[in-house]
Amino acid sequence: MPIELTGYRGWEGKPRGSWRSVWAIVRSGVLMILRRWVFWLLIGLGLLNFIFNFAFIYLKATLTVQNEGMAQFLDNYQVTGTGEAYANFMQAQASITALLLAFAGASLIGADYRQGGMVFYLSRRIERRHYIVGKLLTVATIVTMITTLPALLLFAQYGVLSKSLDYFIDNPRIIAGIVGYGAVLAIVQSLLLFAVAAWVHRAVPLVMCWLGIFVLLEALGSAAREINDNRTWLLLGIWRDMHRLGEWCFGAREASRPPTSAQCAAVLAGVCVVCLIVIVRRVRAVEIVR
Repeated sequence: MPIELTGYRGWEGKPRGSWRSVWAIVRSGVLMILRRWVFWLLIGLGLLNFIFNFAFIYLKATLTVQNEGMAQFLDNYQVTGTGEAYANFMQAQASITALLLAFAGASLIGADYRQGGMVFYLSRRIERRHYIVGKLLTVATIVTMITTLPALLLFAQYGVLSKSLDYFIDNPRIIAGIVGYGAVLAIVQSLLLFAVAAWVHRAVPLVMCWLGIFVLLEALGSAAREINDNRTWLLLGIWRDMHRLGEWCFGAREASRPPTSAQCAAVLAGVCVVCLIVIVRRVRAVEIVR
């Protein structure tokens, strides 16, 4: 049979670099998450928190035009426009993100081990580092969409509705805080989720391990602190460490109060290094025949 009758045709495009595959992994991973109804349910919870803050900022700006004292009265219930307020908002969003990632890990990473998806990726002309970077960026993109982007929108709204646009000029630390806190959440959670999902592939055990890392370590650190009367034990709470470091990015936390921001950064850096080692070892363990 002539090859023309089989439907094959020549390809005359320009070859692209292997790093373009990272974008394909990120795109397919995000689209896969957005097709699950349970993920939209959790994303909706995050949107409710965003809509509440959005409406409160608008209400505060409207009433402030009529009465200056009304803004101070509203600040007794919901502080807006300060570094501490944005840090608390991002912490609430990060809580929802943690639940979302607990379910997403089994689909994004665990399924690649269970169903041979990693073999499919690595059998193509990409290397293991492309796969690792693509999956990490996928998780980081999801975290950024739910935490950093809404905070930037609230910052822009508050500045536009304020009496003067000098709010943007006078508060560069807030922009740095939003980006910095978002980077801490994205980097730590992406590495941690990949490392956990590389060992625990199925959804239910992965959710238990993922929540246990944050809840059990937090409780263990608090209990050890009460027993020994030493605040350094609080460093065991990875979730609390991320929030402390995020508050430091906003300048809303005393750097000298133990555990210090430097100690939190050191613990999180150590966690990231350990997770990266685990990820590399687990991905290298997969045998690929090309």
